Amino acid sequence: MTSAQNLIDKFNDMKTLPHVAIRVTQMVGTESATMQEFEEIIRLDPVLVTRLLRLVNSPYFGLSSQVNSIAKAVVFVGMKHLRNLVAVEGLRNLYREKVKGEIFSPKSLWIHSATVAILSQMISRRIFGEDGEDVFLAAIIHDIGLIIENQLAGAELRQVCRDYLDKDHEEPITVYEDMVIGTNHAKVGRLLATEWHLPEQVTEAIRFHHSHDKTFPIPSVISILQLAEFMACKMHYGVVAGRCDPLPDYLTGHLKSKMADYKVLLKALPAEIAKAKELYDAEQEKE
Repeated sequence: MTSAQNLIDKFNDMKTLPHVAIRVTQMVGTESATMQEFEEIIRLDPVLVTRLLRLVNSPYFGLSSQVNSIAKAVVFVGMKHLRNLVAVEGLRNLYREKVKGEIFSPKSLWIHSATVAILSQMISRRIFGEDGEDVFLAAIIHDIGLIIENQLAGAELRQVCRDYLDKDHEEPITVYEDMVIGTNHAKVGRLLATEWHLPEQVTEAIRFHHSHDKTFPIPSVISILQLAEFMACKMHYGVVAGRCDPLPDYLTGHLKSKMADYKVLLKALPAEIAKAKELYDAEQEKE
């Protein structure tokens, strides 16, 4: 059986990690990084430079004059927004493998992750009045462990998905991963997030996003992520089509008490997805 650390080690050896994204994310978490250091790192990725400048000069920011400097763009965008932009750009290529006629699709997983990220930020801002940048980061990478499993244990992962789809029980997909692969994507993702020195609340959200038998504070990164994942799945943006885990008991009461607010939020979701597509060039359309 495979361990989470074994998968991480093999994945690192493949040199497919988005190194610029990792470095920028780590720098945002420190107080000593200078603007010049950010500029030197970002320059290593021409596509990222283009997207950053396109973002800061978009109608979203409404600046009166054109910004052509990376340093100025970083100032206008803000550190955490920059971190999330870089994370999206760095991770997207990992999800681009085309697998047709399969029960597991990297592109569908990317659409799921992007939808959960957008919903998470909307919940954070509209329901709880918080900025939502950390929960966006947690959501966009919460299932990266599945991508690692797909690359290194693809046949086993597809067996997991078949078992998960065929069963009538309410166990999360992680139960079937542990049985077939020997580990699960939450454990793998948590180890990777720890290696990247991501904020602890982000790392713990990745670790526990399928732990429906535990209770977490409301609001917190993990509780918002669980709410967003449930909603995305109900809208048919799940990891495995046809399966949707139930909402954890501790969040069911919260959702019922705020149902009117959440209905308004969901009505605004298409506009938010369109805005995110413009900002992040996210691939939201289905195949």
